[in-house]
Parts: sequence; C-alpha cells; structure tokens
Amino acid sequence: MVRAGVLVLCCTAAGCASEGKDSASDLPPLVDPELEPFIWPIADRPELPEAPTNAVADDEAAAWLGRFLFFDPRLSGSGQFSCATCHDPAAGFSDGLALSEAAGTTGRHAPSIWNAGHQRWLYWDGRCDSLWCQAAGPLEHPDEMDLSRVDLTKVIQDAPDLRDAYTELFGPLPDVSDEARFVPGARPLPTSPEAPDHIAWTAMDEADQHAVTQVLVDVSKAIATYERTVQTTDTPVDLFVRALATGDRAAAEAALTPTERAGLELFAGEGECVFCHSGWLLSNKEFHNLGLPERTGVDYLDTGRYDGIDALREGEFRGTSRWSDAPGTDAQDQLDRIVQSPEQLGQFRTPSLRNVADHSPYMHGGHFASLAEVVAFYANPSAYEGPGHREELVVARFWDADQQASLVAFLEALSAVDAPESALVSAPETPLP
Repeated sequence: MVRAGVLVLCCTAAGCASEGKDSASDLPPLVDPELEPFIWPIADRPELPEAPTNAVADDEAAAWLGRFLFFDPRLSGSGQFSCATCHDPAAGFSDGLALSEAAGTTGRHAPSIWNAGHQRWLYWDGRCDSLWCQAAGPLEHPDEMDLSRVDLTKVIQDAPDLRDAYTELFGPLPDVSDEARFVPGARPLPTSPEAPDHIAWTAMDEADQHAVTQVLVDVSKAIATYERTVQTTDTPVDLFVRALATGDRAAAEAALTPTERAGLELFAGEGECVFCHSGWLLSNKEFHNLGLPERTGVDYLDTGRYDGIDALREGEFRGTSRWSDAPGTDAQDQLDRIVQSPEQLGQFRTPSLRNVADHSPYMHGGHFASLAEVVAFYANPSAYEGPGHREELVVARFWDADQQASLVAFLEALSAVDAPESALVSAPETPLP
C-alpha cells in the first residue's frame, strides 16, 4: 500500500515539484504543483474494508461458491439469467444497456461491481448497507432474476452439485418438497400485497419462512464474498502518481501522455471533480444530485437517496437485522448516523471511476452513452426541474473541445493496465474447489 504521507515525503525528499521544477532538470513540472495534494490520494490504495455482517466474507470456499453461483442461470426463475447477465465481466461488470433486461426491464442502470467491496452503501439510492444485502435483491425481484426464496431452496435441493456445496459450507437444507407448505413462487412482496406470491408467503408458517430465508441469505453472502474479490489493479494514472512522487520524470512521462495529464489537471483543479470522485476509489461514497436531463424509461421524479434511506431502515436484510452476523454496535451506529432531509431528494451514489471507460453507459439511468457525452454535460449542464436541487459544484465550465478531449483521455487512463485474471471473471467448473 502507498500512503499519502509517504508520497508527500518522497516528493519532498526529491524536490520533485515544490519549486515548480523537475528534480533533475530545469524542465517545468508535469502537473501544477498546487494540485498535488488532490492527486496523491489517487494512488493510495486502502485495504479492503472488513464486512462483519457477513461471517463468510473472507472465506475462500465461500468466494469460490459465490463465483460459481454468480454465473449460474439456475438461480433465475426462467433458467436464462444469472448475476452475470447484468454484471458481465466482458462489459466491465455491467451490461452495456441503459436499463437492464432480464425477467423484465429495470428502472435504473446496472452499475459495475468493480471494487464494490469498498463502497459504504449499495444500490444507486444506498438502500443496502452491505454487499450481501444487495445480492439478495435481484434474485427475487420480478424484473431481474425472478426466483423466489422458496424456489431457490428447491433449485439447490434438487441439484446435487449445489446441494453438496451448500451443505458443506452452511449446513443442512430445509426440505421444501411439500408444496402445500412451501408454495412455489412464495416470497414477500410488501409493495404488492395482493400479488399471489405475497399471499402465499403470508400463509406460510413462520418457521418455514425462516428456513427458506436463511438459504437466500447464505447464497447472497457467498455471492457477496466473491464480489469482494472483484478489485481492479493498477492503472496508468497510478503509475504516473507513484513516479511523480519519487521524482522519476521518465517513468511519469511514460505513464501518461500530455493530453492525459492535462485532463488530470482539469479533474483535480478547475473541474473540481475530485471533490466527489476522491481518493483511491475515485468516489467519496456519498450521494449527489447532478440535475440530469430527462431520459425515456427513467423516472425523472426519482427521489433517489431520500427514499433510499427509508428503504434501508425498513430493509429485511439491513446490517442490524436478524440475518446479519454482526447486528450490534457498528451496524447500528452507521444506521443511526444517517440524517434524512429534503437536501437528499434526487441524489444518487457517486460511482467509482476505476475502469470507467469499460462499462458505458453512464449515470443511474444510463443517460449518457459515452464518456464524451458525460464530459460535455459537465462542461455545459442542461436545465433541471426534477426533485431537489442540483449539486452546487455542477456548474457550466465552458470547456472547449480540446479540454473536453483531454478529460476523456484522463478518464480512459483510469482503466487497469493488466487484464483481470481469468479466475476472477469466469465461472469455475465446480461449486467448490
């Protein structure tokens, strides 16, 4: 790990930019020295945060099973979709669509899961406080994988490979062969109380509800454990920052082109992008209202984080729930610290920009097809009449074509230098090693 303090010390020792000159020559600095405090944190990779609400979060066997399940279409009602349908490694762990298509059409864009283990909140509106909470949602959602927890348990029970792997990791499965007790399709749908699946769910015995919910939770925690391993490696920007910090001008020049460095200066300076896309993750892990334009199929009046807080507090799988492996102090403190106010209307989570060039389109509704369109929006934002008010940092920058191109070039340089390991982006042959 490279710490920001170490970087500053290295740079100071080398005199690399403190006087506006290169340490070994009279050449001008590669970036504005005044921007360096905003640049150093980009290469300051943190440790993966602990996930105490998921007891198997760092278990290698659970990660293996989770990777197998992530790519397994048997975890959908039709047998045609998997987690990888909307989070395809070939599409940057997204799907290349503005709104995802599975059992139905989703109301928001599928975000990439690269580095999701570093995020504090999940979903665009932050209605989950853990990866396993997020993983549970699409499995049952009627527009996504559309597999009820009763049917999920039946799938695992009837598939020898899944049954053996599950029982080895989590213990015995409930027997759901009695369809009078375990009605196919039964699941809680609190927003659709008249739906047959919900009625069937409410008619089930509480102990039976608990048994199949435990299976859904276990499966979700295994998938989340795999997703924690989906982390990016070094980018040209990381290589540049480290070379700059040690005064290695040749390596720094080799890492980023002049155009990419100009984009970095806009990003960290005039554009003020770094205030929301900060640190190694290039995300402050919080929520902002960008005042995006209307887009067909996307709810223009979506309240985002504001209602997401209610959904989090009421969520079945929040970190303080009975299904959490650590429902106590830390999870409760995080929940208690949330303040809900009208300021959060229309706010959505700040995505990480690592590998951003590899998973278009962009924004919570897939509003922009390319990075060029994203930058053009920030250069001259359109009028906004949606809920809440636009983030105050989003103002017209009036960048010309060359400036916009340089910022796009910088964003493209945030893609990893090395291809991901095949074991990370493909299904293993068996559910366990």
